[in-house]
Order: sequence, then structure tokens, then C-alpha cells
Amino acid sequence: MRRLEDDNDGLVALPPIPLVRQRLRTTVKDFATSQPGRRAAALAAVWIAATGCEADLNHYDPEEALRTYRLIESELRAELRISLGRAITNEPHAPTRNTMIQMLEHLEELEAAAVAPRPARRRRRR
Repeated sequence: MRRLEDDNDGLVALPPIPLVRQRLRTTVKDFATSQPGRRAAALAAVWIAATGCEADLNHYDPEEALRTYRLIESELRAELRISLGRAITNEPHAPTRNTMIQMLEHLEELEAAAVAPRPARRRRRR
């Protein structure tokens, strides 16, 4: 049986897919129903669940975010974008609204990268 201490390859293990789905579903619901004063905290929770970046919301590893985002089912991604879009429209506080717009742009970039076809591998000639 493998233990966490045995993991010395330097790579971060991704959380199990069901956990990622459940975490995002919960945070999107909380965000959709949160009170105006709690929007920023709820939004941060959504962002962490969607991208897997726990520490600083301004600096995150795009590769790690993409790997986490790929684990999320497409309907959950759509739900997240729709919730965020509605929230932007209804957000009275300009700085929070601008942050939401930036987050939505980041999520759109992740979405494009998550569904982009991989380049064809070139065969080596012998």
C-alpha cells in the first residue's frame, strides 16, 4: 500500500474525480445563494474548487489549474460559468465585479485549453 510519505516523485497527486465534482457543485450552489457581504468569500471558494489553487488567488500554477479543471464534468463547468455570469450582472460592488470578470476570463481560457485537441505526435523515421 502506498502512503503519502512514499510519494517522492515531486508531482502533486490530483484529488479523486468525485471529490472535485462534489466540491465544485457545493461551492457553486453556495455562491449562487450567498448574501452580498459573503460574495467574495463564496467566489474564492468556487475559484479554489475550480482550479485547485489553494494558496494565493492572484498567483496560481496554470498547469495545475488546467489539470484540475479537466477533471470537472462539462455540465458543471457550464453551471459555473452561468452562475458567474449572473453574479456579474447582479454585483453592485465594482471591484468585486471586475474580479469576477477576470475569473470568468481565466475560466474561459482554461475551458479552451481543456477541450483543445492535442497536437498529433510525429512519428520518428528509422
